[in-house]
Amino acid sequence: MIASSQTLTALPDPVHRYKSDQTLQRLLANLLEPRALAWLEPLLERTGDNTAALDELATLADRYPPLLHPRDRYGNRVDRIEYHEAYESLKRASYGEGIVGHYYDDRVRETLGVGREVARFAQGYVFGQVEQGLFCPICLTDGTAYLIERYGSDDQKMRFLPRLTLHGGERQWEGAMFLTEKAGGSDVGAVETVARERGDGRYDLYGEKWFSSNAGAEVAMVLGRPEGAPEGTRGLGLFVMRRHDDDGRLNNLHLERLKPKMGTRSMPTGELVLEGSLAELVGDPGRGFVQMAQMLNLSRLYNATASMAVVRRMLTESLRYASGRHAFGSPILRYPMVRGTLADMAVELEASMHLLFTTLLRRGRWLAGTADDTDHGLLRMTTPFVKYTTAKLAVRVSSEAMEIHGGNGYIEDWPIARFYRDAQVLPIWEGTTNILVLDTLRSMRKEKAHEAFFPFVRAAAQSDRRVLQAADELEKALPPLLAGSDGPEARVWCDRACEVLQAALLLQSANDSRSQVMADAYLLRHFSPPAERLQPAHIAHDLTHFDTLVGIG
Repeated sequence: MIASSQTLTALPDPVHRYKSDQTLQRLLANLLEPRALAWLEPLLERTGDNTAALDELATLADRYPPLLHPRDRYGNRVDRIEYHEAYESLKRASYGEGIVGHYYDDRVRETLGVGREVARFAQGYVFGQVEQGLFCPICLTDGTAYLIERYGSDDQKMRFLPRLTLHGGERQWEGAMFLTEKAGGSDVGAVETVARERGDGRYDLYGEKWFSSNAGAEVAMVLGRPEGAPEGTRGLGLFVMRRHDDDGRLNNLHLERLKPKMGTRSMPTGELVLEGSLAELVGDPGRGFVQMAQMLNLSRLYNATASMAVVRRMLTESLRYASGRHAFGSPILRYPMVRGTLADMAVELEASMHLLFTTLLRRGRWLAGTADDTDHGLLRMTTPFVKYTTAKLAVRVSSEAMEIHGGNGYIEDWPIARFYRDAQVLPIWEGTTNILVLDTLRSMRKEKAHEAFFPFVRAAAQSDRRVLQAADELEKALPPLLAGSDGPEARVWCDRACEVLQAALLLQSANDSRSQVMADAYLLRHFSPPAERLQPAHIAHDLTHFDTLVGIG
């Protein structure tokens, strides 16, 4: 290989994860009531203030993944998972800031109102720019608490919720969700775990969970099939299962191994065998999958938030690197193609953030019981496709960031490689792209979500003919999909629907010069005829407005 004449000077300090983020600040100001924003901002600022220290911890936690110790020195099965101190410090820095617990506090809920989900995921978005591995257990702990609160008995709520929602510490319990088996990942109806009733309302679970994220969690939500229940998803029950009994012994379960994963290495994922593990039914028998779907939808929004955190981190790291990397006598930030790549990252981040956070606001209204028909329809339709589109974006932007960093981006000394590895799981968790397209179609076929989608888009598009024309084309192409077509055109339709909705949201919020520049840039990318995209005026847009598009600070 021939060495180039490139040099690298000292880079600017890392950006503050909140104070530099104009997009997040504007969204929160628009979506939250003043008192909710006043409560939230100090949390976001504290996380941003600790950027350098948290980054160092995240690097160490990734470098030294958890270890499984199957037995103690006497030969007893203990399945103890050893975590690096850096991971434990990250847990204190996240749970200790109430990243789960705050949102189960009645006083906080009253302060946040319908902005509860916006605030929750804003906190996660800022933390996710530091550490992706631990963000999964945070999601699962929240989801476990959510299902217990929503479907659990009064006794279950009393026993589980206080410890799941603690602000860290030794007494806190983390949660998990154990669905995937060798026989079925996305095909949840193929679950083979058997639940044998004891006669006292409790069950013994027998089976193997093949991909158990946060494998060391004390509390897990598990899908199993009670003996005699019908096949498919209709026969599944939802169970809450402790890892240990009250005396600290393993609950008739063991880990075969921890998975040697490509990414999210700081968090243990294992192969879990259930050998008569004591569990309790949560909610109604036979409604397990319907109830677990609520946790899946919450997890999909966590997944989208994690994706946005990756995109934001890759943008800020790339801008920082391009400022200090010299090639052929100049910082590479001065070169038009580099600036164009950075501008593209920023525009796609802006559009996806609008889609995600307006979805979160609708979820907040739904939880508060104030959602209207439009909120219900759009929430049901956008939850699956915001997950898959943002996950794909995170992978693409991570790859672009690695190219901007060149060989350094491929080296583990830099954070790009870690985030690139972490991003690859985001299109897989909580349903692959094709599964989520099918779920989007299901929302229209069974719940008529499209009847909310089209009126909203047309009203929000501000009479922009390009978006209105695209909406018309989508509506004309819809009948075969509603009739049952699941071919490749379904994915194309959902991709385009997402672009149309994002464009409409950007136009709806274009009330100042910055947001108008963002809307124009997105429309030029996604709604201009191919020939126009080669015109000098089109290409010059990003370069003319570069500082506005990627401005950090």
